Amino acid sequence: MIASHTEQLRQLTIAFERFTRRFKVAEATAVMSNSLNALDVQALLFIDDNPGCKLGDVARHLQVALTTMSSSTDRLVRRDMIERQRPETNRRSVALTLTQAGKDTVAGYMEGYQDACSAMLEPLDPAERADFLRLTLKIAQHET
Repeated sequence: MIASHTEQLRQLTIAFERFTRRFKVAEATAVMSNSLNALDVQALLFIDDNPGCKLGDVARHLQVALTTMSSSTDRLVRRDMIERQRPETNRRSVALTLTQAGKDTVAGYMEGYQDACSAMLEPLDPAERADFLRLTLKIAQHET
């Protein structure tokens, strides 16, 4: 028997609360080991995926005010996790890139995240893992 839509939503809510808790623990570990706040970690992840991005790019992606992102950037520069570089093509612009310390922090964060994902896949057999991954990617790629 197929569960009602309301029951499916209840079950999904419980499952995602558990998933979220696992990922928050992974993020908290990275945050605590580097004394960073969650915004700084998310900024590092975006800059890692988009080397040479601008401050406004990071602020738009994270949906925070430019002044908030500027403060985060200042903290990360002081911590030697990112660098500001002025491209030769536009000296008024500032490109953001990770330093080695920033790359190491991102790697540690991703390792914790991967551990949480591994725990999610562990109880599934190989066919279920393939289905879960396919469906999860479908959901993640769906734009609303």
